[in-house]
Amino acid sequence: MNKIFIGVRHCLQAHRVVVRSGIAWVYLIPFLFSMLIVGSIFSFTGGLVRSIADPLVEMFSLTTPESTPEAVAEKLLYFLKIAGEYALYGILYLFSYYLFFKLQKYVILIAMAPLMAYVSEKAEEKLLGNTYEFKWGIFLLDIWRGVRIALKNLFLELILLLLITIVISGLSTVFTPLAVIAVPLSAILMFVVSSYYYGYSSFDYLNERRRISISEGSRLIWDNKAVVVGNGAFFSFLILIPFLGIILAPILCPVGAVISAQKNYYEKKETE
Repeated sequence: MNKIFIGVRHCLQAHRVVVRSGIAWVYLIPFLFSMLIVGSIFSFTGGLVRSIADPLVEMFSLTTPESTPEAVAEKLLYFLKIAGEYALYGILYLFSYYLFFKLQKYVILIAMAPLMAYVSEKAEEKLLGNTYEFKWGIFLLDIWRGVRIALKNLFLELILLLLITIVISGLSTVFTPLAVIAVPLSAILMFVVSSYYYGYSSFDYLNERRRISISEGSRLIWDNKAVVVGNGAFFSFLILIPFLGIILAPILCPVGAVISAQKNYYEKKETE
């Protein structure tokens, strides 16, 4: 548990490293990206909700009448139609925004892969003194690895979240008292799983530069899962902050991973 907080603390220290490394200008890139993604989400969501809700409104006759009726029964029906229409649109909007919010984290990890690779390397040069010869071929391969890791982690995370939901729901159905703690328990488990995979992406840039294979890198990350979860938890909390989170998360978290490596919190465990 202590190492989880250490992972968070290293991310909090990352901005100072970014400034000292002379790369504070990188914040401009996610700033422009955040404007693009926020605008796209609002634009796309509005069209998607209308395309789904409009046919349903007509199908169930939820269209609001042009004038308010006088009869009591008709007034009741009138208000029920208004409530139904607004409820339908509201539910669809909430579901759509939740879905986009869930996916935006991986959109950031994929789209910002070149930036995250760059800031991670610059932080390693500053903190560990390791320098790497820049080659476009290797750089592009590293970016492709980051994208593949993000897509793989998204798939694994969704499967695990689905399994957690099924197991917790099933147990709470069989053993009713468990239903009281089912929601908070599943929320905690889901948060830990998500945080692990977000932190995974930040730490894997270290593995890339050390030419560690994905399978070996996965074992190394699992060996240091507590500090990795702390890094990913910081990523998750940052993304909760509208606009600002998209700007800070893809920079502070990979730099925080390098700080963890510098302080020997990210190393291979000795096998007995």
